[in-house]
Amino acid sequence: NFISMSDMKYNAIVGTGIKIVNRVEIPPELVPPDAQVEITAKVFHGYNAGDAYKGIDEKALKETKGRDYHYDKS
Repeated sequence: NFISMSDMKYNAIVGTGIKIVNRVEIPPELVPPDAQVEITAKVFHGYNAGDAYKGIDEKALKETKGRDYHYDKS
């Protein structure tokens, strides 16, 4: 089992001749709402998060919002 979203790591391992039989997907229900910005950006730029995250395009990237941050200036 390969548990990583990184295609760089995947390609490096496979490039050495090691066979990866199963890439473990990250279930969407395990990704907290405030991590959506990070996972959407990573998938958009080539990381592999499995079928649940297929189809992330520039529009989806721009529409993804993180949690509200209320800065107290006092």
